[in-house]
Amino acid sequence: MSFKNQIIGWLLKREQRKLNRPVRVVNLGQVKTAGILWKADDREVFDLLTSQLKKLGIHVNSLCFSSQRGSVRGEALFSPNDISILGKIKNEEISKFIAHKFDVLIDISLSSGIEIQYLRCLSHARFKTGWSEAKPDYFDLSIDVSRRKEPSYLAEQIIHYLGELNKQAVV
Repeated sequence: MSFKNQIIGWLLKREQRKLNRPVRVVNLGQVKTAGILWKADDREVFDLLTSQLKKLGIHVNSLCFSSQRGSVRGEALFSPNDISILGKIKNEEISKFIAHKFDVLIDISLSSGIEIQYLRCLSHARFKTGWSEAKPDYFDLSIDVSRRKEPSYLAEQIIHYLGELNKQAVV
């Protein structure tokens, strides 16, 4: 593990203890805003997920992780260079994404990289969901994709389970 990753890992542990984020479990029918974390390699899955959410009237905001700046056109991007060695964000778009109180944060990245962990941990989203093997687990709903470790399967499962949550309460 690099020195930068060690420092950021330590900062995340400290920040998580200070973060007072109220968790609000919502059914997919109640979601008005969604933030999506995804990797540049998963463009097709991201497009399908976004299309599904928009059909439900959900406003979608996304952040794409790419190791190379400018490799994904038309999307908000972040790369390892957007976080300093001391864990400070160098990109205003990332700061806004983290601070936004989405109804749900959906992470389809299947990544344990420190940059993705940073966003998962510090996001002010009211509810966070992603894959169960992410360590550390910053999700409120973790989906087991060990049978099929693919972003498309993860997105499908997230939509299914968000549709099932609090189903009795939604009329």
